[in-house]
Amino acid sequence: MDVSVIITAYNVERYIRRAIESALRQQNVTLEIIVVDDASTDGTWNHISAHSDPRIKPLRLKANTGPAAARNAGLAVATGNWIAILDGDDAFEPGRLARCLTLAARQNADIVVDNLMVNRETDGKAFPMFPPEIFSKLDLLDAAIFIKGTLSKQNNYTLGYVKPIFSHHFLKQHRLSYDSELRIGEDYQFMLEALLLGARCAIEQTAGYYYTARTSSISYRLSRDNITRIMQADARLLARYTLDNAAAMAQAKRTRLLKKEYAYTQLIETLKKKDWYGSIKTILSNPACLWLMHRPLNIRIKRLYHCHE
Repeated sequence: MDVSVIITAYNVERYIRRAIESALRQQNVTLEIIVVDDASTDGTWNHISAHSDPRIKPLRLKANTGPAAARNAGLAVATGNWIAILDGDDAFEPGRLARCLTLAARQNADIVVDNLMVNRETDGKAFPMFPPEIFSKLDLLDAAIFIKGTLSKQNNYTLGYVKPIFSHHFLKQHRLSYDSELRIGEDYQFMLEALLLGARCAIEQTAGYYYTARTSSISYRLSRDNITRIMQADARLLARYTLDNAAAMAQAKRTRLLKKEYAYTQLIETLKKKDWYGSIKTILSNPACLWLMHRPLNIRIKRLYHCHE
């Protein structure tokens, strides 16, 4: 079998049918579709179980475990030569898998990534996640380029959003699994570890993955707990692998940015509580967090101070 498509889903009843059907429509590949319902509380499971195509292997978890553990559950039963990850609210373009496998064979690659087409729910606009004129300059992706690509944003997105197709043999050879301690950033950690293990990653220029920018995620911001877990996961990787100079410099910058983001999130929390001492203490501990303040936040701070007065 060519590909095991692992779809993880949690409360995506509006989207899951589209995701499954986009995988079923893939051409010139043999595949199985492992759909892992992460204990959804809406009608997601009903949509999953309604499909009768024998290529679909539904799996329902008893408790919500997060995307990392859900993907690991899919990996545990996958039998394809390649693993393709698909989120339950996203979709594949027809022909995506065959195109990526062709490139993998040509480049002798262990991983293939491609561009993504963002579908923004707020205004219905669609655009490539990474500007083609920039993305086209990439050939092979290594750890340094990958880390750097998560630091500089294009259209508010980073390389951490890519949805790779992995050689199943490579994953099994290195016993790779997703870090179940992470609820956010698990894709980044998994991809980076594969690159640090020497995976050869080819880049397909076409945008073959449809990414849904959902309305509910517009105001999303990392919590301090999430940032702490990401930094801890980074530390675990750094303890196991030696980075070359370019990757080490990029990682050092990433660590500084995460610490600044942590301080910024802490500052917001203290301001909301009108904890002025805590706010000042946070600023003094990491003054760079002030650079993350934006106009809407400045307005809110003024209101908070006004209420305090």
